Amino acid sequence: MSCYVIKHRSSSQRLPYLPLLMTLRGGRQVTLDNYREQDEQQLFHIFKKIVEDGQNYPQEKMESVQDFRDYYLSHDVFVARDATETEDVLGAFYVKPNFPGRSSHICNGGFIVKETARGLGLGKRMAEYFLYIARDLGYKASFFNLVYVNNEASLKIWRGLGFKEIGLVPKAGYLKGLGYTDAVQFYYDFSTLTGSVEQIR
Repeated sequence: MSCYVIKHRSSSQRLPYLPLLMTLRGGRQVTLDNYREQDEQQLFHIFKKIVEDGQNYPQEKMESVQDFRDYYLSHDVFVARDATETEDVLGAFYVKPNFPGRSSHICNGGFIVKETARGLGLGKRMAEYFLYIARDLGYKASFFNLVYVNNEASLKIWRGLGFKEIGLVPKAGYLKGLGYTDAVQFYYDFSTLTGSVEQIR
Protein backbone atom coordinates (compact mmCIF):
# COMPACT_ATOMS: atom_id res chain seq x y z
CA MET A 1 0.00 0.00 0.00
CA SER A 2 1.09 3.56 -0.61
CA CYS A 3 0.20 6.92 0.90
CA TYR A 4 0.65 8.43 -2.56
CA VAL A 5 -1.95 8.71 -5.31
CA ILE A 6 -0.66 6.59 -8.18
CA LYS A 7 -2.70 6.48 -11.37
CA HIS A 8 -4.06 3.11 -12.37
CA ARG A 9 -2.20 1.83 -15.40
CA SER A 10 -1.25 -1.48 -16.91
CA SER A 11 1.77 -1.67 -19.16
CA SER A 12 1.11 -1.86 -22.88
CA GLN A 13 4.26 -3.95 -23.15
CA ARG A 14 3.76 -7.67 -23.67
CA LEU A 15 6.63 -9.84 -22.54
CA PRO A 16 7.54 -12.30 -25.31
CA TYR A 17 8.44 -15.15 -22.96
CA LEU A 18 4.97 -15.39 -21.42
CA PRO A 19 3.30 -17.79 -20.80
CA LEU A 20 5.94 -19.77 -18.88
CA LEU A 21 5.64 -23.35 -17.71
CA MET A 22 6.87 -24.02 -14.18
CA THR A 23 7.37 -27.36 -12.44
CA LEU A 24 6.79 -27.28 -8.69
CA ARG A 25 7.56 -29.80 -5.98
CA GLY A 26 5.98 -33.15 -6.66
CA GLY A 27 6.05 -32.48 -10.40
CA ARG A 28 2.98 -30.24 -10.48
CA GLN A 29 2.87 -28.19 -13.67
CA VAL A 30 1.86 -24.53 -13.42
CA THR A 31 1.62 -21.83 -16.09
CA LEU A 32 2.60 -18.23 -15.36
CA ASP A 33 0.92 -15.70 -17.65
CA ASN A 34 -0.72 -12.29 -17.82
CA TYR A 35 -3.89 -11.64 -15.86
CA ARG A 36 -7.20 -12.37 -17.60
CA GLU A 37 -10.64 -11.07 -16.63
CA GLN A 38 -11.85 -14.58 -15.84
CA ASP A 39 -9.19 -14.78 -13.10
CA GLU A 40 -10.80 -12.02 -11.07
CA GLN A 41 -13.18 -13.97 -8.82
CA GLN A 42 -10.63 -16.63 -7.92
CA LEU A 43 -7.97 -14.03 -7.16
CA PHE A 44 -10.41 -11.99 -5.10
CA HIS A 45 -11.28 -14.96 -2.90
CA ILE A 46 -7.61 -15.90 -2.42
CA PHE A 47 -6.71 -12.37 -1.40
CA LYS A 48 -9.82 -11.93 0.77
CA LYS A 49 -8.88 -15.05 2.75
CA ILE A 50 -5.31 -13.77 3.25
CA VAL A 51 -6.59 -10.41 4.49
CA GLU A 52 -9.04 -12.13 6.84
CA ASP A 53 -6.19 -14.24 8.26
CA GLY A 54 -4.65 -10.91 9.23
CA GLN A 55 -0.95 -11.78 9.24
CA ASN A 56 0.58 -10.79 5.90
CA TYR A 57 -1.11 -7.67 4.46
CA PRO A 58 -1.92 -4.43 6.29
CA GLN A 59 -5.55 -4.28 5.16
CA GLU A 60 -8.09 -5.09 7.86
CA LYS A 61 -10.80 -6.10 5.41
CA MET A 62 -11.39 -6.70 1.72
CA GLU A 63 -15.13 -6.89 1.36
CA SER A 64 -15.86 -6.02 -2.25
CA VAL A 65 -14.52 -6.97 -5.65
CA GLN A 66 -14.18 -3.25 -6.41
CA ASP A 67 -11.88 -2.76 -3.42
CA PHE A 68 -9.80 -5.67 -4.72
CA ARG A 69 -9.68 -4.20 -8.21
CA ASP A 70 -8.57 -0.82 -6.92
CA TYR A 71 -5.76 -2.28 -4.86
CA TYR A 72 -4.57 -5.44 -6.56
CA LEU A 73 -5.53 -5.07 -10.23
CA SER A 74 -4.55 -1.44 -10.73
CA HIS A 75 -1.39 -2.21 -12.71
CA ASP A 76 0.33 -5.30 -14.11
CA VAL A 77 -0.72 -8.66 -12.65
CA PHE A 78 0.73 -12.09 -13.41
CA VAL A 79 -1.17 -15.25 -12.57
CA ALA A 80 -0.07 -18.82 -11.86
CA ARG A 81 -2.62 -21.34 -13.11
CA ASP A 82 -2.77 -25.11 -12.91
CA ALA A 83 -1.48 -26.37 -16.26
CA THR A 84 -4.48 -28.62 -16.79
CA GLU A 85 -7.80 -28.06 -18.48
CA THR A 86 -9.20 -26.62 -15.25
CA GLU A 87 -6.67 -23.75 -15.24
CA ASP A 88 -7.40 -23.20 -11.55
CA VAL A 89 -5.74 -20.05 -10.21
CA LEU A 90 -3.08 -21.00 -7.65
CA GLY A 91 -1.34 -17.69 -7.07
CA ALA A 92 -0.41 -14.30 -8.47
CA PHE A 93 1.67 -11.18 -8.06
CA TYR A 94 1.27 -7.58 -9.10
CA VAL A 95 4.01 -5.19 -10.23
CA LYS A 96 3.35 -1.50 -9.77
CA PRO A 97 5.15 1.73 -8.89
CA ASN A 98 5.86 2.16 -5.20
CA PHE A 99 5.93 5.94 -5.61
CA PRO A 100 4.60 8.43 -8.18
CA GLY A 101 6.36 10.64 -10.67
CA ARG A 102 10.10 11.05 -10.23
CA SER A 103 10.34 7.87 -8.16
CA SER A 104 7.98 5.70 -10.21
CA HIS A 105 10.92 3.67 -11.53
CA ILE A 106 10.95 1.84 -8.17
CA CYS A 107 8.33 -0.90 -8.10
CA ASN A 108 6.54 -2.92 -5.49
CA GLY A 109 5.21 -6.47 -5.73
CA GLY A 110 2.33 -8.15 -3.95
CA PHE A 111 2.27 -11.94 -3.83
CA ILE A 112 -0.58 -14.29 -3.01
CA VAL A 113 -0.75 -18.09 -2.99
CA LYS A 114 -3.90 -20.15 -2.62
CA GLU A 115 -3.97 -21.95 0.72
CA THR A 116 -4.16 -25.41 -0.90
CA ALA A 117 -1.17 -24.63 -3.13
CA ARG A 118 1.25 -23.67 -0.37
CA GLY A 119 4.31 -25.75 0.39
CA LEU A 120 4.98 -26.52 -3.28
CA GLY A 121 7.53 -23.75 -3.86
CA LEU A 122 5.17 -21.58 -5.90
CA GLY A 123 5.92 -18.42 -3.94
CA LYS A 124 9.64 -18.78 -4.53
CA ARG A 125 9.20 -19.47 -8.24
CA MET A 126 6.98 -16.43 -8.69
CA ALA A 127 9.51 -14.33 -6.76
CA GLU A 128 12.31 -15.46 -9.08
CA TYR A 129 10.29 -14.52 -12.15
CA PHE A 130 9.18 -11.26 -10.56
CA LEU A 131 12.74 -9.92 -10.73
CA TYR A 132 13.02 -10.39 -14.48
CA ILE A 133 9.45 -9.40 -15.27
CA ALA A 134 9.72 -6.16 -13.28
CA ARG A 135 13.07 -5.34 -14.87
CA ASP A 136 11.76 -6.11 -18.35
CA LEU A 137 8.75 -3.86 -17.76
CA GLY A 138 11.23 -1.02 -17.33
CA TYR A 139 11.56 -0.67 -13.58
CA LYS A 140 15.00 0.06 -12.15
CA ALA A 141 14.56 -1.32 -8.66
CA SER A 142 12.13 -2.96 -6.26
CA PHE A 143 11.29 -1.85 -2.74
CA PHE A 144 9.12 -3.81 -0.31
CA ASN A 145 7.79 -1.52 2.40
CA LEU A 146 6.45 -4.06 4.87
CA VAL A 147 7.50 -7.69 5.18
CA TYR A 148 6.28 -8.65 8.61
CA VAL A 149 8.84 -10.59 10.62
CA ASN A 150 6.36 -13.38 11.33
CA ASN A 151 6.30 -14.18 7.58
CA GLU A 152 9.36 -16.41 7.72
CA ALA A 153 8.78 -17.93 4.28
CA SER A 154 8.78 -14.51 2.64
CA LEU A 155 11.86 -13.34 4.55
CA LYS A 156 13.70 -16.46 3.45
CA ILE A 157 12.79 -15.90 -0.20
CA TRP A 158 13.90 -12.27 -0.38
CA ARG A 159 17.12 -12.89 1.50
CA GLY A 160 17.86 -15.89 -0.69
CA LEU A 161 17.36 -13.83 -3.85
CA GLY A 162 19.84 -11.19 -2.72
CA PHE A 163 17.54 -8.38 -1.62
CA LYS A 164 19.19 -5.86 0.70
CA GLU A 165 17.60 -5.27 4.08
CA ILE A 166 17.51 -1.49 4.31
CA GLY A 167 15.27 -0.95 7.29
CA LEU A 168 13.24 -2.30 10.16
CA VAL A 169 9.92 -0.68 11.06
CA PRO A 170 9.13 -1.33 14.72
CA LYS A 171 5.54 -2.32 15.51
CA ALA A 172 4.63 -1.84 11.84
CA GLY A 173 1.40 -3.80 11.95
CA TYR A 174 -1.16 -4.92 14.49
CA LEU A 175 -1.56 -8.50 13.29
CA LYS A 176 -4.30 -10.91 14.20
CA GLY A 177 -3.26 -13.13 17.09
CA LEU A 178 0.19 -11.53 17.27
CA GLY A 179 -0.35 -7.91 18.22
CA TYR A 180 2.17 -5.27 17.18
CA THR A 181 4.75 -6.79 14.85
CA ASP A 182 7.93 -5.39 13.27
CA ALA A 183 8.46 -5.35 9.51
CA VAL A 184 11.60 -5.56 7.37
CA GLN A 185 12.11 -3.34 4.31
CA PHE A 186 13.83 -4.90 1.30
CA TYR A 187 15.46 -3.31 -1.76
CA TYR A 188 16.78 -4.80 -5.01
CA ASP A 189 18.70 -2.86 -7.67
CA PHE A 190 17.84 -4.35 -11.07
CA SER A 191 21.10 -3.13 -12.57
CA THR A 192 22.75 -5.98 -10.66
CA LEU A 193 20.44 -8.58 -12.21
CA THR A 194 22.07 -10.56 -14.99
CA GLY A 195 20.76 -13.08 -17.49
CA SER A 196 17.14 -13.74 -18.40
CA VAL A 197 14.14 -15.80 -17.35
CA GLU A 198 15.43 -18.71 -19.39
CA GLN A 199 18.09 -19.42 -16.76
CA ILE A 200 15.47 -20.14 -14.07
CA ARG A 201 15.02 -23.89 -13.62
